[in-house]
Amino acid sequence: MDEHDMENLSLLCRACHSWLHQQSTPDDSPVEITDEDRSVLLPQDIEILRFLAANGPLRTGEIASGLPLELSVSAVRERLWVLMGLDNRVESRDQQLVDKDVETGEWGLTEQIENSARGHIPDDQQLLLQRMEDEQVRQALERGCDRSAVTDVLGISRRTTFNKVKRAYAYDFPLDAFSRGGRPSEETGPDQNATADETPADESDEQQRLDAVAEGEDESLGRTETWGTPKSESTVQSADVNEQRTDRVASDGSGGNELREHLRRAIDALQEVDEAL
Repeated sequence: MDEHDMENLSLLCRACHSWLHQQSTPDDSPVEITDEDRSVLLPQDIEILRFLAANGPLRTGEIASGLPLELSVSAVRERLWVLMGLDNRVESRDQQLVDKDVETGEWGLTEQIENSARGHIPDDQQLLLQRMEDEQVRQALERGCDRSAVTDVLGISRRTTFNKVKRAYAYDFPLDAFSRGGRPSEETGPDQNATADETPADESDEQQRLDAVAEGEDESLGRTETWGTPKSESTVQSADVNEQRTDRVASDGSGGNELREHLRRAIDALQEVDEAL
C-alpha cells in the first residue's frame, strides 16, 4: 500500500490535529522522566507536570480548567493518582513526583506540598474504608489473585479495580496500622518499591487510554475528595451525598465495630480466593 493511499487517511478536528503535533514530550517535563516511567505515563501527564510546576499547588478542578487540553475533573484526578504513585509502580524510581496536601486538598510537585497525604489515616470512616479496600485490592492482584475473583468478592466493577490500584499506589495506605490500632513504624510500612499490578501491558495501556477520555464522575472512582470541584458538581451533589453517608456512620456509636467487621470479612474472602489459587 502506498504511503499516501486514501486508506491511510485520518480525519481529525483542528483541536485534535494541534494536540497531535504539539503535545508535550518527556523532554518538556520539568522533572526527569525515564523510559520506564514512560511505560506508565501518557502525554497529558507531561502537561499536568508542566502546569503544576508553573502554577502549583492547585486543586483538581483548577488543574482541569487550566490545562491546554480538554479533560474532565475525574480524568485529571485519575492521572494525578498515577503521577503521585509513580515511584511505587516503577521499580527504578525512588523519588515521588507529585503529592497532595492532606490539609488543603491541593496537588503539586513534592517540593510544593507541606502536608503529604501519602500514608495518612483519614478521620472520615467512609474514606478510611476506601483506603483500606484500595490497598487490599492492590495486594491481592500483586499476589496473583484473579481480577474477576476480586470483583466478585468485593462486589465492584472491573474498572473500579484499576482505579483502586492507582489510588493505593498514590496514597500508600498503612494497612497494618488498622489491625495494630496505631500508625506503623517506618520499618514495617508498605514497600515503597512495590512493582506494578501484574496486568498484561496491552491491557494496562488500553485501560489508561480509557481513563484519559473519561467524561464526568464515574461510579468506579468510589468515594473521592471533591476539593477543587466546581460547586455545581460537588457542593450540590457529591458533597451532600458523601456528607450524608459520613453522618450515618459517625452518628452510630458502633460505626468503628462495623468497619472492622466489614474489613475482616473482606480479608477472609480474599484469603480464601488466594488459597484456592
